[in-house]
Amino acid sequence: MKETYKFCNPHPDKKIVGDCVKRAICLAEGRDYRDVKNDLNRLKRELGLKKFNANENWKTYVERKNYEKLSFPAKSGESRMNGHKFTETHPTGSYILRMSKHLAACVDGVILDTWDCRDKCVYNAYRAR
Repeated sequence: MKETYKFCNPHPDKKIVGDCVKRAICLAEGRDYRDVKNDLNRLKRELGLKKFNANENWKTYVERKNYEKLSFPAKSGESRMNGHKFTETHPTGSYILRMSKHLAACVDGVILDTWDCRDKCVYNAYRAR
């Protein structure tokens, strides 16, 4: 059976910190962590925000990239989409997953993160490439 989670920490100093926004974006896009950090900080200043990980900041980032947005609303009588189900139903492609209080990358059916977040609900996914 294919493994659907892989530990991945792109932080340049390999620190485990609250950087899920930068981590998810750079892993889903296949970009350098520092470049994503600089882009998010530039956008934060442009929008007049205090934090790079503010919802408005990262949402504006993905909107400007014209990523396809997939939504998974709750349906009565059905269990919500979670990371496990997402990897099964989206075995190819590169996505940024908006989960409960978290962002994660999913590349070709494998969630890449510093912890196994597959049990978390997935509210939206943004196809990065």
